[in-house]
Amino acid sequence: MRLPWPLLFGYAVVTTWFVTIPLALVLAFAAWYGAPWMGGLRFVLVACAACLTLPFPAAGALYLYQSYDATRYWRTLETAETIADLPLPAGSKIRFADKAHSIVEMIELPHATEILGMRLSGTLKPWKRQGNDVTHWGGDLHGYQIIQGLPCKGGPYANDRFGGVLFDKAGTLHRFTLGAPHELLGLKLPAHTTIRRGNDLEPWSFLLSAGEAYMPMLDTMAPVGVTLDVAGDGRLLRIGSGHGQTIFVRGVPLTSGSFEVRDRTVVSQLAEPFAVAGEVRPAGTWLRIGLDTGEMSVVSEG
Repeated sequence: MRLPWPLLFGYAVVTTWFVTIPLALVLAFAAWYGAPWMGGLRFVLVACAACLTLPFPAAGALYLYQSYDATRYWRTLETAETIADLPLPAGSKIRFADKAHSIVEMIELPHATEILGMRLSGTLKPWKRQGNDVTHWGGDLHGYQIIQGLPCKGGPYANDRFGGVLFDKAGTLHRFTLGAPHELLGLKLPAHTTIRRGNDLEPWSFLLSAGEAYMPMLDTMAPVGVTLDVAGDGRLLRIGSGHGQTIFVRGVPLTSGSFEVRDRTVVSQLAEPFAVAGEVRPAGTWLRIGLDTGEMSVVSEG
């Protein structure tokens, strides 16, 4: 879309104020104190100075209008009230996507507040919607808390603008970080493990960001930095990591970059050269290892 040239000119003048303001002053000074022989040239200088200064009050007026119009999308609660099924205290500031105040974009809490069984602070943001209705929220826990029997770390979550925890309208946590070691689905997880709750379609996800975890099914340790996908009944489904850490299964060095468990059979690639059936196979070779029998076979060679 091409803007009219007056708007482009005004934008250029305002954004290069460090040049245009001194230039306008110089032109005005020259017009006022210039030599008598300048005659009608004075009016040209005054007109140029005016052209360089007029965009500034126009930009100021536009800024004031936008600031006023933006306030129509905000509402500050004078008393405690329930907004989007969340009990909010007085002083909460709600940002809406429309002037009718029907679509919530964010909620700024005035202080640490008990909401749905957890103590939250800062900003709450919608994570999932069903139409205009917010079904899941993101926010920051106000310090370490035990929620639904889970020890949860407080504060924000790195690289996630939604916050340290994700939860639904019932208060069920869908993503959180352990604030202390905890056993879940048969795995003893270290503190600082980030957990995503599973459902009927997706498995649970455990990101080991600060410590190893023993995996009984494989009788080995999962290294720091990998993500474990675990079914609701505790079965390990896959291990993922973009860093390709080495995991030893039955003494075989496998890579976490491609690791799946299918019907108690591990399918993965060698992390380093290793002898299989009397022949040294290179790193990247696909193997199949039976967890019950220990039988190992080559699937394909990379």
